[in-house]
Amino acid sequence: MENILGIIGTIIGALGLVLAAFVAVRQTQVEERNAQERAEEKELHAQELEMQKQEKTRSDRLMFLADRIFDSSIPRELRQPFYEEYISMKGNGTAVRFWLLEGEREKKAQQSA
Repeated sequence: MENILGIIGTIIGALGLVLAAFVAVRQTQVEERNAQERAEEKELHAQELEMQKQEKTRSDRLMFLADRIFDSSIPRELRQPFYEEYISMKGNGTAVRFWLLEGEREKKAQQSA
């Protein structure tokens, strides 16, 4: 009887050991997957930050160029490179309309003079 209980205890102990090893392996796999997901999220976040930084740099440059385009105290010929860069950066809107209207006004003024 004692032998049977010893054998049953050994079998249960071995099964417990196998179960513990299985749980440890599964836990390691889950932790590795979580670490990989965190690394991917971190990389994605870094890319998003870089894109935001580039967009802010572009936006700041467009605002600077628009300020120069609107600055009538600077002769039009000297503002031309700012306008060209603004257009090359796909700038549009008020600054472009201002530039074109200003050019038309100057043409009319020269024609009537």
